[in-house]
Amino acid sequence: MKARLRLAAFGALLVAAGVPAKAADRIVQVQPAQAGPNIDAFPQIIDPVDDAERRINAAVKRLDAQVRKAAKSCKAEGGAQSSWERSVRAAMRGPRFLSFEIHDSTFCGGAHPNTGTTAIVYDLTTGTPVDWTTLLPPALTGKVALATQAEETKMVTLSSKRLHALYLQAYRPKTGKPKADADDKACREAVTETYSGEPPAMTVWPDAEAGGLAVQFDLAHVVQACADTVVIPTATLRREGAQAVLTDAIDAAHAKRP
Repeated sequence: MKARLRLAAFGALLVAAGVPAKAADRIVQVQPAQAGPNIDAFPQIIDPVDDAERRINAAVKRLDAQVRKAAKSCKAEGGAQSSWERSVRAAMRGPRFLSFEIHDSTFCGGAHPNTGTTAIVYDLTTGTPVDWTTLLPPALTGKVALATQAEETKMVTLSSKRLHALYLQAYRPKTGKPKADADDKACREAVTETYSGEPPAMTVWPDAEAGGLAVQFDLAHVVQACADTVVIPTATLRREGAQAVLTDAIDAAHAKRP
């Protein structure tokens, strides 16, 4: 009897241990919402099934509170002409990773509005932001840092010569049409130039629809229109040494997209 009880208890432990992994294997459903006028909130996971998912919902609620506070300060600083607009897209909703792509456009006084794109990626097995050094090889992570955003949150950036080179390879490919290629020449120069000789601080996130790792970095305001997002395919990521847990998850998400 005792042996059977011990076996039953052990089986229960195995089931409990397997819940987070099974939950992380699914495509989560999210609920869009608003944090304020023209300000998207982070979509919440609908009916979270484990602590990891509940942890993510709590975390993004805090991020929403921060942007509301920042928008209020912006209005106080810039007056009636001030504005804060934000769009948030769930670029991947599992398996394993939940990524949010965030676009901000703000005007809090001054010569011109500011725009920027960033992202945050959560591990659905832990409910915490991913550690890119465990998913990408050192050549692609380069120098890992935290960049302070307009609403004072800190987002991860990667400064890697190899990652920048892959970005440039896919950036606005030449079409063979003289006028179109001439129009893009200035932008190609803008994203190639790094000023300090070091690679730019890049934001990355898995994108299920595009089927790869999205890469983006901000530019000076005069060439801000050149700041395209480029997606590195999973086949390239594999050749570069990315972990299978990342590339396989992106491929699975891409296959399951609506």
